[in-house]
Amino acid sequence: MTIYADTSWWVAFKNTRDLHHPKAISLWDDTEDVDVLWCPWHRVEVFNAIRQAQRLGFLADSSSVIRALEKEIRLGYWPHVEFSWTDTVRTANELSAVHSRDLPIRAMDLFHIAIACETGADEFLTFDEDQGNLAHAAGLPVWKGTE
Repeated sequence: MTIYADTSWWVAFKNTRDLHHPKAISLWDDTEDVDVLWCPWHRVEVFNAIRQAQRLGFLADSSSVIRALEKEIRLGYWPHVEFSWTDTVRTANELSAVHSRDLPIRAMDLFHIAIACETGADEFLTFDEDQGNLAHAAGLPVWKGTE
């Protein structure tokens, strides 16, 4: 099974002080044979969120977390997927046209879900309720995990 994780999951997974950390790591208790995808957009969103967590005092050393994650990516722990930026922007706009009048949606949330659709992810990981609602509306199963 391939899963696309948004920034909220990555930050919770990598930060033991995050309130969602226990639920984030429970993925491997709940799901066998799972690949959590990594793409170029994660490098911007996730690394920035990790740096912001340090700025806000939720993380002691963002550089060491990012270095560890980069090493895991190089070792193949997180399968790297590419996508067409043009197709993904189109998909994000189509999702907006269909759902933005009914759901609260931020542009970057649209982009995450569009990437998940474009890369053929089987499931979507998020701790953001609005983003989960959009993923569900777009036809992506949303991982719930254990508490």
